[in-house]
Amino acid sequence: MIKTAASQIDSVAAVLAGYAERRVFRGFSRGPGSGGKVSFQFAWHRGRVFELTFDARQKTLRLPELLINVPADITMHQDLKSFIRSRQSGDLPDHRRLDTRKVQIRTYNRGGSILLTFKFKDRDVEYAVRKLIHLVNEVYLTFLADGKYFDYLVETFNLDPDRM
Repeated sequence: MIKTAASQIDSVAAVLAGYAERRVFRGFSRGPGSGGKVSFQFAWHRGRVFELTFDARQKTLRLPELLINVPADITMHQDLKSFIRSRQSGDLPDHRRLDTRKVQIRTYNRGGSILLTFKFKDRDVEYAVRKLIHLVNEVYLTFLADGKYFDYLVETFNLDPDRM
């Protein structure tokens, strides 16, 4: 059975609302939608407000500012791409792995902001939403916090490194 755009939008909203109810997000709202597109906003890591756009026709989830104030050199973006590829490894257990048969992941650096796009290949939009949320969480809690990008994390979010 093929889900309609409206039911897919409702599925995305339900998954995100579930995270908000469990207090993963500090705030959550659904914007107006049209033509199978809708945006959602939620406050999450370090109080940042993220905007996630779902396009049912294109089968995409788009997060335009996964990371902000990214240095102009390509090192951080390349490292992020490698980190994302590592999340697709067959060495990871199924519940932690991003299945390349189900989602195609792209990142772009647009004026110092990293844009993340998930294109889901089957009708399982709920899988794509959950995996996107899990990946973003790993980016903030593992990729940024461990080692090389700790200073970026401290500077970008004005954090006290002695209290982390």
